[in-house]
Amino acid sequence: MPTPINWRKKRDWTNIAHLLEVAEALGLREDECLARTALKRPYASGTTNPIELWQELALVRNLVGLGAPLGAGLQVGQRYHLTTLGLLGYAMLASGNLLEAIRVCGQFRELSLSICPVSLHKEEDGVLLALDASVLPQDARWLIVERGLAAWNGIFGELLQRRFAPLRVDVTLTDENAKAVYAAHFPCDIRWGAERNGLLITWRDLYAPLPQANPATQQTCSSLCRQLCDELSDTATPLARRVLELLMGRSGQLYSARDVARWLGLSERTLHRRLAQEGQSFRLLDEGVRQKLAQGLLRDTDLGLECIAQQLGYSEAASFSRAFKRWTGSAPSSWRRRSLAPLEIAPAAAAKSPAGELYAS
Repeated sequence: MPTPINWRKKRDWTNIAHLLEVAEALGLREDECLARTALKRPYASGTTNPIELWQELALVRNLVGLGAPLGAGLQVGQRYHLTTLGLLGYAMLASGNLLEAIRVCGQFRELSLSICPVSLHKEEDGVLLALDASVLPQDARWLIVERGLAAWNGIFGELLQRRFAPLRVDVTLTDENAKAVYAAHFPCDIRWGAERNGLLITWRDLYAPLPQANPATQQTCSSLCRQLCDELSDTATPLARRVLELLMGRSGQLYSARDVARWLGLSERTLHRRLAQEGQSFRLLDEGVRQKLAQGLLRDTDLGLECIAQQLGYSEAASFSRAFKRWTGSAPSSWRRRSLAPLEIAPAAAAKSPAGELYAS
């Protein structure tokens, strides 16, 4: 029995944006798509309250009710990339193989954009990655399942850095109208009327070494994902928490206060004013996230400055170095050397305690 979904869970707005992009391509009116969602352009009600999962579900149901055809979810899923997942995407990219990347995504599901729980089922020729649609209302299932199938399919290709095709796609659908659409999207065997919805991954693909595999980087990124989740839970003020959620989920790019304000449905001035009322500052929140990520990557990996700069959204190492020096007073290379140097206690600063233990004054 699957765990019931918490429909009040906070969500990243990427899903809303992609759904509306496809709705527009289908010729659906935006005001009708957003009816009864408490959302409006740019995807928020103009308050500090975050987007909740029920609002995404309401939008999906509206699209289906307005005539979005079978296959519309495949169009939505094609818009997802590893960079969409921010730091979680980098943790997956640095994993040893697809199986490890899938498990990392499941470990930090709160940072992912999925709704359907994922499970793995062994078969003779590989492993079926299955999406459990039973947790969803009947009318929303197909669009969300299609989105998940297409998103995973694309992300697997990015992880492997080559063309990926599942050995088989399983769908519980039997609708004849869907067959041509699915056949055009998935160049493989499609099992209609299957027991589950999912992608069958060959053993070869599942265990193929990922080109960007780096155990130290993967461990560090996973540790940072956990720290970010923990830090988020410690942030009590509502607007600051929502700003952190957005910045953490999009750590692979640089965003301004104006960008974040637009996503929240606020003016930039209102964002700054409300954060100030909470005793917070956008600049400090943004720099705090980047500084913590940068220090973790410098201390715990051997990644070069160009790579770290890219992971934090900077176009070049020089820009990152200037920002890091502003945060810490040290150049990244100097900070890294000091963080890795063994702890030494200068003779003048050390003494013997009465118990004979060394301490530093």
